[in-house]
Amino acid sequence: MTRHIDVWKPAVVGLLVLPVLAGGCTTNPATGERDMVLISEGQEIAMGNEAAPQFEKEFGGKVANASLQSYVQGIGQRIAAVCDRPMQYDYTLVASKVPNAFALPGGKIFVTAGLMARMTNERQLAAVLGHETAHVCALHNVKGMQNQMGASVLVEVAARIAGGGDTTRSVGKIVGAMATLKYGRNYEYQADKFGIKYMDRAGYNPHGMVELLTVLLNLSEEGSSLGEMFASHPLSSKRIEEAKAIIAENHPAANPSAPDPGAGRFRQMRSRLLAAVPNALN
Repeated sequence: MTRHIDVWKPAVVGLLVLPVLAGGCTTNPATGERDMVLISEGQEIAMGNEAAPQFEKEFGGKVANASLQSYVQGIGQRIAAVCDRPMQYDYTLVASKVPNAFALPGGKIFVTAGLMARMTNERQLAAVLGHETAHVCALHNVKGMQNQMGASVLVEVAARIAGGGDTTRSVGKIVGAMATLKYGRNYEYQADKFGIKYMDRAGYNPHGMVELLTVLLNLSEEGSSLGEMFASHPLSSKRIEEAKAIIAENHPAANPSAPDPGAGRFRQMRSRLLAAVPNALN
């Protein structure tokens, strides 16, 4: 997929950056650590809301099936209700056949048809949504955009969107940055860790995360076209072992062999997905 990233230089950046830098240190909701975040939560939410329609379009648009959207949204909201950062989250199934999942700043979360079609039960879907919710909770996407776009550009983009008016260039900048954002391994390990915690709190067997990572690793070894997902979400056998260790330490009662109570419902929804997006597995 070819993406155009609009490159522009903001004016009066210095005037915007200085007051934000003065109060930019905040406590990370997931880790409890102090982080330098240069935009407010309100600005972050505004950026996500503004960019979501274009980002959705980039990845095939919403899957045109209300029951599927409600299903994904329902699982996501179970995760959101118990995560470390209370805010308004939104979960959308998009029609791209490329297996992937994304989280925009402010809680707009997307999973592709190509990824859902490769799962086998509901707890694996909960694992994906938990992982992406964790990226939002731990401010990974905001900090990643600060690094990728540059702090001054991010502050200017946030200010333009929060101020209203013509935001076409600003939205293009966000979409371009998020579409090419690559999380480091530390962020991925953290998102797995917190995603596992949220899954357990929401009543899902956390071994769904190990199952999901194993499915994806097997697909990569078979030469499946998962390059885009692995570019933004690095995967390795070590990451699977880390997930197993987290579950053993923090959720020792979880049984990897226990059946998934939602597996039957998931199979029904997966069948609807393949009818709605016939090329999801191609």
